[in-house]
Amino acid sequence: MESVTSNRQLDMEALKEPRGFLRCLQWFFAMLAFATCCDFSTKLAFDIVCKDNSQATIMVTTDITYPFSIDHNPPFKFGDSPPCGIKFGPKVKDQDITFPGDFSSDAQFFVFTGVITWLYCFASIAVYVFYSSNYSDEQKNYPKVDFVITALLAFFWLAGSSAWANGLNGIKQVSDPDNWIFTSQYETAAACFKTTNGTYVYTKIGECHTTSRGHFGGANVSVLFGFLNFFLWASNLWFLYKETGWYKAKQDQANLGNVETDPY
Repeated sequence: MESVTSNRQLDMEALKEPRGFLRCLQWFFAMLAFATCCDFSTKLAFDIVCKDNSQATIMVTTDITYPFSIDHNPPFKFGDSPPCGIKFGPKVKDQDITFPGDFSSDAQFFVFTGVITWLYCFASIAVYVFYSSNYSDEQKNYPKVDFVITALLAFFWLAGSSAWANGLNGIKQVSDPDNWIFTSQYETAAACFKTTNGTYVYTKIGECHTTSRGHFGGANVSVLFGFLNFFLWASNLWFLYKETGWYKAKQDQANLGNVETDPY
């Protein structure tokens, strides 16, 4: 403990080097990535219009928020009677409107990657600034650990960003009610089910039409931030590798070979 404390000294010059400067960028963009993902929200909505114009139009809506377990959203209940006075068949499992899709694992893995990399940036910057002598000692253990963890986190960013991009594509599909309200006869949105010839099974339904498909600007930005983070972490590997004993040993071996082959 005493030796570690004695080696502690403020060295801001490390942040001007590529590894330090890139680590500061990684800290900033990791925060942006998981923050934009967690902060993103939108909604889907559609109307159920009755053929009998004297009956009120039913407006169905639900919010889509992190962690995007849409199938866990509360169902939309019709109240005392089904819409437009229809009578559901005996095989209908749920007369209320329920919502499909669970994309929480993709989103949570992306956010988990962002948070652990953000925290690791704090720790590594502290080593760069306060324990720079330990980072540059002869054994060069710190650079090896830093290189391995950075490589692992770069892989996490690639996997997490790909997963979140895939999950976001699924959210976009679900947020467009036209993709699912007409296809389930016994659950989800049974009132809007259509036959193969495009007519409603329940003839008292005049139309089910979408009024909101959501907006995804913030979510798209979070995916871009994710892949940008992968680029930053992968780019930093070369600079970190040059700090390790592996690179130094390779350079020493190459220099030794040059000396042995030089007749002068």
